[in-house]
Amino acid sequence: MNKRSLSTWPFALIGIFLFSIALYLPSLLGGAIWDDDDLISGAAFGKNTFISAFTKPFLGHYFRPLTSASFVMDSSFAKSTPFFYHQTNMMLHALTAVLIACLALCITQKQVAGILAGVFFAAQPLQVGAAAWIGGRTDVLSAFFLAAFMVTLVQYHQTKKAPWLIASTVTFFLAALSKEQALFVLPAVPLSVFVFGSKKWKDVWRLCIPFGIAVVVFVGLWIIDAPAPYTAKNSLLYAVTLSLRTAAHYGLALLTPNNPFLLTFTLENYRGFLWIAVGALLVGGLAYLMKGWWKEQRPLVWVTVCGLLVYLPISNFPPVPSFVVGPYRCAEAGTAAACVLGILCATAFTNKRYVLSSAFAANLLAAVVVSWWGIHQWNKPLSLFKTVANIDHHFLIGVGNYSHALEMEGRIDEELRWTNETLTWMFGTDKWIDLLATKKLDAFTPEITDRLRTNGGLPDRKALGWFISCYASGLAHAKRFPEAIVVEREAMMVGPKDARIHFAYGQLMLTNDRPEAIRQWEIALTLTPKYSACAAALAHERVVDHRYADAIGLLEPVMSDVGWDSGAWLDLADAKIGLHDLKGAATALVHAGEAIYVKKDEIEKRRKIIQGLADAKTP
Repeated sequence: MNKRSLSTWPFALIGIFLFSIALYLPSLLGGAIWDDDDLISGAAFGKNTFISAFTKPFLGHYFRPLTSASFVMDSSFAKSTPFFYHQTNMMLHALTAVLIACLALCITQKQVAGILAGVFFAAQPLQVGAAAWIGGRTDVLSAFFLAAFMVTLVQYHQTKKAPWLIASTVTFFLAALSKEQALFVLPAVPLSVFVFGSKKWKDVWRLCIPFGIAVVVFVGLWIIDAPAPYTAKNSLLYAVTLSLRTAAHYGLALLTPNNPFLLTFTLENYRGFLWIAVGALLVGGLAYLMKGWWKEQRPLVWVTVCGLLVYLPISNFPPVPSFVVGPYRCAEAGTAAACVLGILCATAFTNKRYVLSSAFAANLLAAVVVSWWGIHQWNKPLSLFKTVANIDHHFLIGVGNYSHALEMEGRIDEELRWTNETLTWMFGTDKWIDLLATKKLDAFTPEITDRLRTNGGLPDRKALGWFISCYASGLAHAKRFPEAIVVEREAMMVGPKDARIHFAYGQLMLTNDRPEAIRQWEIALTLTPKYSACAAALAHERVVDHRYADAIGLLEPVMSDVGWDSGAWLDLADAKIGLHDLKGAATALVHAGEAIYVKKDEIEKRRKIIQGLADAKTP
């Protein structure tokens, strides 16, 4: 590049950064969705401390200590305000767009290619779930470090300066600590020697040494702290067809941005041979392009390989299944895809291939529109769940959350319709209750098992049990209690280890069979000891039974979660009064008065009791 280009490049980067920020500004108004509350509080990785972040599994299943640590850092100033967590995601996304621009510039030495690559990444719909959702931090953080890894590795080959190699090794390691998916990019390291370097095998081994050390350290940490990954036993034919359907989803979401692809979470919309053929066509087309690029544009092949390597773990081909196919899971691969699209668009434009450059421009414009729409969908739980339920009514978690939101608004008939339709699809009959009641677990045919598999990567009956429990909850709110009890029992049969089901069944049984309700709540707390709502409900019954010490033991650890309702503080005050801890009882009443749902008469009644006991103590 000439000196003029170099002098204007910082302004181009600032423009890319500001464009990304402007696009994602609406996300700052977003609330907490799905796992966000646990991530903000630190419950997702034990406690909200750096020690817990590096020693406890992320969401109970993953080794992502750097992601956990990022939430701990945010909490030091953000407390429980979602705005600041969204702000961090937005900043990481914008900085990644800048890095992708730098990557394209390093490869092509063309400023227009860098600008377009950065803009393509900033507007890429694959990034919306990562950047606009607090829980997408794993993907947005890992994507940031992966982009930095690619930039610094190319810079090392171009300058031969050791600091760039050190930076590349460190960012590779940090990307893996953010999300284990990044570890799969390792083969791109030796390949880079034949693309950017000397093309000598001795240099391959020399380059791989620091990265090999990083892998050994990572695996050692994984063995010490991480749980075993999920595995699936799929036949080769099933794995191939599933991976081609997955490729059709991700490939079309990238090449033809539109709203449905953005919020499709299962593979059920991709049934049939047509989607397998589309996936095969996309895979074959990419292989053909890469073959041509190897002769003329090897750096494009290397960047594409980086994207494919980090895509592999979520492709549904390996025995470790992708949980769902939400596009944000492809955010890391999206870094390479944006770089390639930006370079190809710049090449088409400079070579005056206006039809092709117009197609790229149309893709970019559609991406901006779809991303803007998607960012707004992630702002509020109800709007997100409603959109997901309409686009992908097979997704148990999405429809289940939407039905719960409908229940909170008193729209019970709609809740029952949504859950019943999804269960009718799952079991293949609208008589699914009778099917479960008569055949029990034998009702799970290979077809039903396959529907569960495409819903969550594994045939997880626990998720289905929770969903059946959602239907039972709707029946209970519709005052259809006998039916609700029957359905809740079937839910418990399907998901016997789901604490939520035992808690819900206990709530149904409380009026007619209080001992059974208490037993169910005890089971729920055995399965999930930090189940705050269940602990609060059981504590109330302990107060009624004058088991005050037990009530306090249940309540005090969960008050940060249930203290918004003065009822929990009143139960704590009653328990303290029962043990003649008048100071503790008075403190609990102060908190009760600050709660959202205040029971003023009940607070005053207890204050009079405390005063009476205090007067009785006074000589």
